[in-house]
Amino acid sequence: MKLQLSLEWFLNPDHLPLIAGIERGWYRDAGLDLELLVPDDHYDGLAATVAGEVAFACNEPLHMIDADRPGLKALGCFFETEGGILLQREAGQRLLAGGAVRLASPVAGGVTDAIAVEILSRWCAQQGAPFGDGQVRIEEAGFAHLDNLRAGFDGAWLCFANFEGVEARLEGMDTQFIATHEVGLQNFSALELFTSERFLRQHAGVVQTVTQLIGEGARWCREQPAEAAAMWYRYSGTAPTPLVDAIIADTCPRLVAPLHRDAARWHGMWAQFEQLGLSQVDDAGYAALYS
Repeated sequence: MKLQLSLEWFLNPDHLPLIAGIERGWYRDAGLDLELLVPDDHYDGLAATVAGEVAFACNEPLHMIDADRPGLKALGCFFETEGGILLQREAGQRLLAGGAVRLASPVAGGVTDAIAVEILSRWCAQQGAPFGDGQVRIEEAGFAHLDNLRAGFDGAWLCFANFEGVEARLEGMDTQFIATHEVGLQNFSALELFTSERFLRQHAGVVQTVTQLIGEGARWCREQPAEAAAMWYRYSGTAPTPLVDAIIADTCPRLVAPLHRDAARWHGMWAQFEQLGLSQVDDAGYAALYS
């Protein structure tokens, strides 16, 4: 059976649990042919999954609550890191002094922008500094976070500690990483696996096999990080670099195994953002993701 799984964006080491089963022949042995798709837009995979165009998608759990997506089913988390805003240190001092900052974001508008503003508002409050919404301007500029900082942005939003955090540290950039948990917000920097209500109903056995193999992939990469790195370079067709070596070394311990449906895992995120008026999904809508 041929299956397609849409990624949330470009192929990167966060997807090692997906790659492991392909490279090691586990899907083939189970009678499955899994293809990973790189979408044109961050949300394309979720829409294609609900529409029945692909069997699976992965994306951040934030997108379970930033819009109502009837028919989407959450299957479990296979990767979690710290996430937040990577801020030029000089820009952080400017913000605390009442000045404005310009953030680059892969997606802009709506709930995503509001969360970034909430993070910086809380961060300023922790430093005893006043804050006004007009101090933050957010522009859609793709996922090349470090390139955006080099191009003049004051900060980058929706950064991952295992990726941009590692890169900024290795390059010696004068930045600070403001993670959600540091300002009292629930974490959502992770990758959840999704399918559609229809596919789950019609192919429950296939869904069970795929989730089992992704969990096994996460476990194997955690236990064999050197082999996981070699597998990454082979699958991606890229040459080894110290940066990617460091990213993979940081990523493997963050992989989650086994993969299983867990409505409690992100319920705190939903409840907090619901209380803040930032969730677009009610209690029943959240529960439906796991029903």
